[in-house]
Amino acid sequence: MYVVVSLFAITLAACTAFAVPTGEALGVSNNLWRRTADTGKWDNVVNHSSLPGYQLRSSTIEGVCDAGVKQISGYLDTADDKHFFYWFFEAQNKPKDKSAPVVVWLNGGPGCSSMIGALTELGPCQVSEKEDGTVNNPYGWNQNANLLFIDQPTNVGFSYGASVSNSTAAAKDFAALLQLFYKTYPDYYSGGLHVFGESYSGHYIPAIGSAIIDYNNGIKGSDKAIPLESIGIGNGLINPRNEFKYRSKMACNSTYAPVLSKQICNKMDRDYPACASKIDLCYLNNDPNACVVATKLCYEIENLYTSEDPLNNPYDVRRKCDDEPLCYKINTVAGNFLNSTKVQHALSAKETPFQSCSTDVRVAFANGFDLFRSFDDSLAKVLDSGTRALIYNGDADWVCNWYGVKSTLLEMDWSGKSQFNGAKDLPWNVDSAHAGEVRVGDNLTFLRVFAAGHMVPMDQPANALDMINRWIKSGRFT
Repeated sequence: MYVVVSLFAITLAACTAFAVPTGEALGVSNNLWRRTADTGKWDNVVNHSSLPGYQLRSSTIEGVCDAGVKQISGYLDTADDKHFFYWFFEAQNKPKDKSAPVVVWLNGGPGCSSMIGALTELGPCQVSEKEDGTVNNPYGWNQNANLLFIDQPTNVGFSYGASVSNSTAAAKDFAALLQLFYKTYPDYYSGGLHVFGESYSGHYIPAIGSAIIDYNNGIKGSDKAIPLESIGIGNGLINPRNEFKYRSKMACNSTYAPVLSKQICNKMDRDYPACASKIDLCYLNNDPNACVVATKLCYEIENLYTSEDPLNNPYDVRRKCDDEPLCYKINTVAGNFLNSTKVQHALSAKETPFQSCSTDVRVAFANGFDLFRSFDDSLAKVLDSGTRALIYNGDADWVCNWYGVKSTLLEMDWSGKSQFNGAKDLPWNVDSAHAGEVRVGDNLTFLRVFAAGHMVPMDQPANALDMINRWIKSGRFT
């Protein structure tokens, strides 16, 4: 869901840890967890001889989301003690030839659960603000696509097991679990795969695309290739060094009213070169000390965003923060809902105190020097492979603002750079209303979404649905 910015970093544990459910949790072993006899059994546990040590556990869901379609949840288990929770919704408009695509959704963080995205943004049901269940979402993205939410990396949401500390390692796990998913559900293979996510998924998804390409290249001529057709990144942190540069512009000189004084924005600009220089030293010289200094200097710039008003919402310059974790009350509501023992049992999830965002995972990725890595090289690799990419941005977001993301795309070196850079920004209309601007060059599309913050499907649900439906159908927005 979020890139967790520094104004929340120190108190993140307090901000994102929800109340522990009453009653004793199920016993858990490190290597193999099974639901105990008194709470039911899995509908299916599937193993494959071609993937030794891997298995998929699944159960049909009832009583959580009345989506009117087949839905299953469970765990994709890998051989090295990694267990990824998933929630799957079949397409509402399922074609007779079963060719609806699979759209995977990932939240960001690093360390935020995709179940929050399912219940507050684009799933077929959304959590009720009264905390008494879910309500139908007419803008759910499973209208014409099978929708798969996965908690990753390990120890995010309901996933658990051996930890990883960087996006590249997490991507290799992800490619492995996709192999298991398609072996278990071959009927969904022919429709193709689209891997989407937001925020820190600007790291995750280019790395995942690169891992899938490497896997497919290693088995050329095989019918076991992962059917990747496209990737999509919403308000993504792709190149932090470049994107930090435009935070002052978004705060003081965007299409919206300024949220900071000119003096504070000028200080952001003065402090930025030191931040950028230390990021360069961190990665060009593999200097851990420079990485620590980069974190300090760059987060000092972020802290300036709330220096004049602690309630400034870094995810939407049009709004102030709710008095809730990560600025949005609905995030707390969804967290409380998923922290219910009854809901966890219905989802076949490991019954555990649920956190919408994991402090431990964020710290691990920070210690693994992943936060300030640039993934535009991985994005270029995906594009150069011929895979389509949709990069979209709500234009009211500060922390991953559209100026910085668009600049990253324009500066990125790849085979279609001249075509993309030479293309025009054209209007994108939804039902005759001007919904945004789109630029297309080769197989790269950049979509600026008007009047949306960090979570586009939350702020502009109808336009976000139009976006995904057009993308999987034709990729055309004009």
